[in-house]
Amino acid sequence: MKTPLTLLKRSVIGVGAIFVALALTGCTQSPAGHDERLSKAAGVARVTIVCPKGLWEETKPTGYENKLKANVSEISSGPRGGRGLVRVTMTGTNLVAYLKELDANAHPSKWNGERDNTPASRRVYDALAPEIDKIKAATSPDDPEPQIIIDDTIPDKE
Repeated sequence: MKTPLTLLKRSVIGVGAIFVALALTGCTQSPAGHDERLSKAAGVARVTIVCPKGLWEETKPTGYENKLKANVSEISSGPRGGRGLVRVTMTGTNLVAYLKELDANAHPSKWNGERDNTPASRRVYDALAPEIDKIKAATSPDDPEPQIIIDDTIPDKE
C-alpha cells in the first residue's frame, strides 16, 4: 500500500527542486553578448593573445578535463621583450573553451561566490570581449589573424 506524501514532504521536495534548478541555472552571471561572442570565436582560424606570463598562468584552464591546447612562448626580443610577456596562440575552438573558463571564473553566481582568480579572469575576459566583438569574416587570404594585447602600464608622471 502506498502512503500519500504529507504536505511537509511535498514542500521539502518542491524546495529541493527549486534549489537544484537555481544551482544549475545560476552557475555564472555571463555578460550580455556572451553567446554571440562564443559563436564568433568559434569561427576564428587562429588568435594570438599577448599578456603577462602570470596573468596567463592564473587564468589558463587546469584540471584533467581541460582540452584547451595553446602554444605559449615567451617574448624575449623586440619592443615588448623583457617585460615578462607571453604570446599565447590558439584556434578559435580553443578560444571558445578559454572564454567559457574565463566566464565561469570572472562572473560567478552569487551562490558560488568569487574564486581566487576572479579578478585576473575578469581582466582577461574584459580585454578579449570587445576585440572578439569586432571580428568580421575574412575577405581575403591576406587578412591578419586577430591579436589581442593585454599589457597594462603606469603612465609617466606629468
